[in-house]
Amino acid sequence: MVNKEIARQFSLLASLLELHGENAFKTKAYSNAYLILRKWDIPLSTMSPSEIGAIPGIGSSVISKINELLSTGQMDALEKLKAKTPEGIQQLLSIKGLGPKKIRTICDALQIESAAELLYACNENRLVKLPGFGYKTQEDLSQKIRYYLESEHKYLFANIEEDLAEAIRSLREAFPLHRFEWAGSFATFSPVVERIECVVSPLIDADQFSLISQIKLERVSESGSIELLWDERLRISVYAVPASAFMNTWIQHTWDKGLYEKTDAQQQASVFGHPSEILAHTHFKGLPAELWDKPGIEMASPSYWEDLINVEDIEGILHNHSDWSDGIHTLEEMAVFVQAQGFKYFAICDHSRSAFYANGLSAEKVVEQMNEIDRLNQRMAPFRIFKGIESDILGDGSLDYEPEILALFDLIVASIHSNLRMDESRAMSRLIKAIENPYTRILGHPTGRLLLSRQGYPIDHRKVIDACAANGVAIELNANPLRLDIDYTWMDYCMEKEVWVSINPDAHSRGQVEYVRYGVLAARKGGLRKASCLNALPPDRFEQWLKRK
Repeated sequence: MVNKEIARQFSLLASLLELHGENAFKTKAYSNAYLILRKWDIPLSTMSPSEIGAIPGIGSSVISKINELLSTGQMDALEKLKAKTPEGIQQLLSIKGLGPKKIRTICDALQIESAAELLYACNENRLVKLPGFGYKTQEDLSQKIRYYLESEHKYLFANIEEDLAEAIRSLREAFPLHRFEWAGSFATFSPVVERIECVVSPLIDADQFSLISQIKLERVSESGSIELLWDERLRISVYAVPASAFMNTWIQHTWDKGLYEKTDAQQQASVFGHPSEILAHTHFKGLPAELWDKPGIEMASPSYWEDLINVEDIEGILHNHSDWSDGIHTLEEMAVFVQAQGFKYFAICDHSRSAFYANGLSAEKVVEQMNEIDRLNQRMAPFRIFKGIESDILGDGSLDYEPEILALFDLIVASIHSNLRMDESRAMSRLIKAIENPYTRILGHPTGRLLLSRQGYPIDHRKVIDACAANGVAIELNANPLRLDIDYTWMDYCMEKEVWVSINPDAHSRGQVEYVRYGVLAARKGGLRKASCLNALPPDRFEQWLKRK
C-alpha cells in the first residue's frame, strides 16, 4: 500500500469520526496524519515502526494503525465506521465543500443517503431553510454534486498507473497463453481516464477471471465486453476477441476515428502486428502514443511531433515549496535532491504572506530565506537556486507584497488560491491585472481546478494567453496530477502566440518533484515542442529570460 492510499484512509477515518460526532481530539490527530502522510516521500512500507514514529506529528495511535494497514490491508476502526455508514453518505464526503458537519445537518433534517437524493433536494429548494445554508450555498452545492456525479467512475491516470501495472502482470501470469493490452485513454496517457479498457485474445470465458483473487466479475454487457472490478476499486472493461481481431479491436478503442480511417487501420491490422508498423507504413512514423487520440491528427505532418518535449529535456525545476511554508522538506534538502536528479537549476516559490493557511512568508521571512539561498548558491555552484515566490493574486488582482519586496525576487509565480467562487468576468479581471503586473513572470494554475474533484473557475483561455503574450508572461502547466492546469488542449494556442509554457511540479516534498513527468505527458498530448517549454532552457538562457522583463 503506497503512502497516498494510507493517507486517504486516515482522511476518511477522520471524516467518519466527525460525521458520527466522535472524539474531536482523535479526529484532529487523524486529519493531521493525512496532511503529513500524503506529502511523505519515503515509502512507509520500507520504514520500521520507530522510523515512522520519528515522523514529526505522528503519534502512537497513528503508528499502530499504519502498521495495521501495512500488515492486513485495512484498519479495523475504519471498517467499523464504514459498516455503520451508508455507502451513499460515504460518497458525499468526496464532494468538495461538503464536510462532515454539513452532511450530518442535511441527513438529520432531510433523511438523505446519496448524492442523487441530495441533488434532488437542491432542485426542490429543501436546503435553503437549514442552519448554515441559503440559496447561494444551495446553488453552489448543486453544481458541485452534478460535477461529482459526472466524474464518478473516472480516474486520474497518475492514481491508477501502478494499480494497472499490477493488474496486467496478474492477468498475464494467470493466463500465460493470452495476450492482454491496455487500450483507450489509459494507453494514450490521458490525464483523466474515463473508462479502463483492455483487449485480450484469444477468446476467454468471463467466469475464468474469477480465478484471480483481486477480481470480481460484475457482468457481461450487451455489447459483449466483460465488466470486472479490480481490488474493489477499479472498473475494467475487457474485450475478448480472436487473435485475428486483436489489433483492429485495440486500435478501434484507442485511436481517434480520423486516424483510424486515414490509415485504413482495419485492413492494415490484418497485415501488421504492432500499431507502430501500421503508422510507419502509412506516413505517420514516430507518432507518439499521446497523440493517437488527438482529433485532427490525421491532417498533421510528421514535423508536428518531431520535437515534442521529453522529460530528459527539462533543465530546471520551477515552482516548488519547502518547510518555510507548507512543504515537508527544508530548502537545502529540496535543492540537493533536485541537483542529484541531474537538473541544473531550481526555483523555490513558497507561499506568500496572505496564504496564512499554508504558513505564507512575511516580508521578514522572505529576506531570511533569500539569505539562506545566497549561502546555498555559493556552496552548490554551478547549480543555481532562484529566489521565487508563489504570490497570491488578491481579490483586486494585485500581488501580495509591496513593490519593494516584489523587486527582490528572481521569479514570481502569480496564482489564485482564495475566493474561488467567481464568474468569468471577476476571474478574468483578477487574472488580467495580475498578468499585467510588471513583476509577474509566470501565471500559475490558471483555472484553479482539481481534476475529478473541483471545477475550475470559468476563464476565457484565449484572452488569458493573449494577455500573457502581450506582457511577456509564461503560463504554467502545473504538473500535479490533480491539476494539470493549464489544460493540454491549449498547447497549440500557446505556441501560436509564442507564449512560453513552464512545466512545474508544484512540489511540496522531494518525491513530488517527479510530478514533472505527468506534466510532460500532458504537454506532449497537447503537442508542446521543446522549443516552447520555458524550463527546457539551459540555465544561462533561462536567466536571460528572467532579466528581460
